[in-house]
Formats: sequence, structure tokens, C-alpha cells
Amino acid sequence: MNGLVPLSKFSKLGGKYSFLSNSSVVVDKKGIPLGFVFGRDSFISLLEKIDSEFEKNVSDSKLAYDNPAGGLIDLIEAKLPLNPSFIADLKKSIDSAKKEGWIPFKEVIKTLKN
Repeated sequence: MNGLVPLSKFSKLGGKYSFLSNSSVVVDKKGIPLGFVFGRDSFISLLEKIDSEFEKNVSDSKLAYDNPAGGLIDLIEAKLPLNPSFIADLKKSIDSAKKEGWIPFKEVIKTLKN
């Protein structure tokens, strides 16, 4: 029977990167690692770390931007629902901007085109 063991028992990275604290390793009866289990957020955080390290170490900016980790992050985030608190904050800020007399972007754009 396979089991789950915290990643921190296999790697020192679990303590170094807090997002890996909830990650686990699937092991067989003999304790041999078979795979990894990540929650959505910890997986995205791991991909972000890979993406940022890739960007730091690649001299070609096009390759740095179009790396697989970054592409996978974009695909996952495109499917995620919007956070309800983000929506509420956005609505509040729009109402506040209207009350305080902020100029809408459409108006700013019109003045720039003339």
C-alpha cells in the first residue's frame, strides 16, 4: 500500500520554502518515492519559483518569458475563479473613485489622442 509522507522528510527545501510545507511525497511499502502531491496554491508557488529562477539565469529574454513553468502558471490561472474578496475590493474602489471625482481611463485616453 502506498502512503503519503511530508516533503520536508525527504528534502530540506520543505523548510526553506514555506509554500512546500503542505506538499507530500507518495511512497511505496518500502518508502521509495513514487510521486508528489501538491495543493493548487503550493503547486503554483513552486512553478513561480521555477519561473523566477529561470528568468534570472537565462540571458535570452524571449526564452525567459516563454518558459514552460510560466506558461503552465498562465494556463492554471486562466481557469481559476476570481477571489470574492478581490471582487468586493474592486467594487469599493470603483465607488470610492466615483465619489472622490477620479477621472475615468476612457476620458484620459481621449485627452491623449487629441
